[in-house]
Amino acid sequence: MKKIIFFGLQFYMCSSFAQYTGTASVTQGLATTIATNLYTCTGGRVCNIGSIIATDNSVWTVPSAVNFTNNSFPFASDLYNSCTGANYANESAALSNLNGSDIITIDASGEVITAYIFADNYFEMYINGIAVGKDNVPYTQFNSNIIRFKVKRPFTIAMLLVDWEENLGVGSENNNGFLYHAGDGGMVAVFKDSNNNTITTTGNNWKAQTFYTSPIIDLTCPTEIGTQRLSGNCSTQDSNNGTAYYGLHWSKPINWMDPAFNDSQWPNATAYSNTTVGVNNKPAYTNFINIFDDVINDAQFIWSTNLILDNEVVVRHTVPAVNGIFENKNINREIHIYPNPAKNQFYFDSNDEIKVEEIKNISIYNTLGVKIFETLKYTNRISFGDIPDGLYFVKISFYNYQITKKVIVK
Repeated sequence: MKKIIFFGLQFYMCSSFAQYTGTASVTQGLATTIATNLYTCTGGRVCNIGSIIATDNSVWTVPSAVNFTNNSFPFASDLYNSCTGANYANESAALSNLNGSDIITIDASGEVITAYIFADNYFEMYINGIAVGKDNVPYTQFNSNIIRFKVKRPFTIAMLLVDWEENLGVGSENNNGFLYHAGDGGMVAVFKDSNNNTITTTGNNWKAQTFYTSPIIDLTCPTEIGTQRLSGNCSTQDSNNGTAYYGLHWSKPINWMDPAFNDSQWPNATAYSNTTVGVNNKPAYTNFINIFDDVINDAQFIWSTNLILDNEVVVRHTVPAVNGIFENKNINREIHIYPNPAKNQFYFDSNDEIKVEEIKNISIYNTLGVKIFETLKYTNRISFGDIPDGLYFVKISFYNYQITKKVIVK
């Protein structure tokens, strides 16, 4: 292996590069630090920015070229932030500290939408291509945020997500007793209208594309299928010497945040559980489970297909016009469940405007928010078996909205 220094930046030449057959630019080894410690917080990790040259001579910023120091890009408001002492116990306390100056106007005649976001580690959000908020803490301590904006529906959400790294260029941090530990990411968000109704949550109906994957130990392990950039076969083993690890980099489209950008060929986001992301001990999340883990509108953590190795991800989602084709109608009344009370099955009736082929899944939750039944197949009869008597919520998920009905089992 031969190390080459170019204008103070370093990269490596190695015969292993020939083993890689994907579309990414490939780097090897540590990046050169170009910006130090973007943010200081007691107990937080150092968040630097680096630059590294790939084998094709392209230059890459790691972990991402972010707008954290760009004063024209607004910061989000604190939902919970121990770095600033904003240790709010609930969302009402956080909202009470906002005076309206935080609201970004996109459409003067629109409605005020409130977004609640927890990101591991960092995000930047655009609505219809307009910057509306960035994370207050790029790395740690873990925090959560509120963003408010005024817009007309439909509108498009586009977010840059970054899993920060201490070992710049090789996607890792000092953790779990190892100098090179590949950390994980994850982002969850809930969007509410001016009447405090949830209008969308993060889930696998969002789009997600990765643009930086590292550490890669073996260049033969990543694969690509269409637009999917897959690294599920790659090792995530910790080590104490990762200076020869590789990074894979793809250029983001310059208009990735615009509503007109065509993301139809991008992969769907992958959903992850709270336990997998590891938030059950983080008050920035657990203080607000009434929002993020709402019994009826449970938001899911999303990322690309690899929560550990993918470090820079863009996610997108379009919120449809009010109630989609059901504008000015009560959607819940368009679907009827009977008999109610039910025993171990119920039937559906719907009018002709409900397009059953657009139903993604049907699930049943108990009053604690625990999913006790799910089917991906729609028929007018749903058999859910023997479950304890009581009140349940039936959630019918379409690709752009969902309907929730109550059913009593006895």
